[in-house]
Amino acid sequence: MSDFQTETMPVARKQHQCCECYGPIQPGQHYQLISGCWDGDMDTFKTCSACTAARAWATKQPEWMGDGEHLYYFGQLEEDLSYTAPEISPGDGRRFKAYRLQLQITRRRTAASEARKAA
Repeated sequence: MSDFQTETMPVARKQHQCCECYGPIQPGQHYQLISGCWDGDMDTFKTCSACTAARAWATKQPEWMGDGEHLYYFGQLEEDLSYTAPEISPGDGRRFKAYRLQLQITRRRTAASEARKAA
């Protein structure tokens, strides 16, 4: 649980890195900026719009399981989706969506990793 936090949706003036998919947030793109204090430590998390939308969808699902203290941890959306998807009934389109969102994050992580290696 945070001691305090603020959330804004600024427009990037320079390139940033998403805390979920590690992909670039390009200048001119909106992103979620959460700054705050957790257990006495200040931190800032920047999330691209695709990961922000995925997190918003995932945390609304009845199968979403926080740990009782936190609804989610930054940087673990891909893993959390992998735990949530099997909990959704087979044949339910939401299960497919959860896996699709997880795959999209995986692909963005892979692309970001390859781009860093090439640089």
